[in-house]
Amino acid sequence: FGLQPRPPLGLSHIMASLGEEPGILGARLLDAEVARLRAAKEALTNKPKALAVPGEQMLRVDAGQLKAAKDAELLKPMRVRFIEEGPDRTIDQFTKYPKECKLEGMSAQQTVLELRQAIAEQEHLPLEDINLFGQNTVLTDKLAIADLFVDWMGFGLEDWPPRVISKPRVRGFEIYVDVPACRDTSIWEAGRMQSYFDRQLIFDVLPDTKVAELKAMIASRLGIPAKRHKLTAHLRETLRDSGRYVVLDDDNKFMSDFSLQQHCVAVKFEKSMFDESGDFVFD
Repeated sequence: FGLQPRPPLGLSHIMASLGEEPGILGARLLDAEVARLRAAKEALTNKPKALAVPGEQMLRVDAGQLKAAKDAELLKPMRVRFIEEGPDRTIDQFTKYPKECKLEGMSAQQTVLELRQAIAEQEHLPLEDINLFGQNTVLTDKLAIADLFVDWMGFGLEDWPPRVISKPRVRGFEIYVDVPACRDTSIWEAGRMQSYFDRQLIFDVLPDTKVAELKAMIASRLGIPAKRHKLTAHLRETLRDSGRYVVLDDDNKFMSDFSLQQHCVAVKFEKSMFDESGDFVFD
């Protein structure tokens, strides 16, 4: 439409619009920069003497901090408890520990495997019979001792140095028994219930262990007569299989008769409300 592009504004045009000459504005900017640099130099020159610390003094370590670091290089004695020998491998508030030891000279950077080796050497036991657990956690060999601390109640790992529990090797295979909360397993004090919760029992059994023997193990833990036990095994043949349930109603059958050593997930416990004659038991 016949419009011509507008030429760019130069510095002289801008200064003219501001009412300043270019030379005067440049002099003012230069004076301001010189003043800023002069103030910075004076600030460095007049620095307090307390801040002017020689390099050697900055690298000097406080004697108290050095002593604390040396004292904390190794852990305080670690407490290790051993469960009773036998098929019962359950760890709960009712577990008895006939033996315990204290281990000194361990570092938090060492692994659980090194801890097992130190315990085996001190107690003159085979390494296979030293398998470490927390109250609710299995402690694998690759973990560092520093990892055995969780500041959450309920994991059994809230103590430092950590307190660990040792189990012997498994002779056969472990079978888990799920026991629902009931009056028989609750704890009462002065007529008031103190605890009421589900329990999980763990037993070391062999393929030729009879159902009656498993019931005897459960009875020794719960105090419920074996004749009142009703056991149901949950079996899964593959990970894609939701599983099936088999009632262990024949006391003379073996664990291998139900393929428990291969496919058992857990055994579900129930207390039978009827006796051998089919009469209801009021208790």
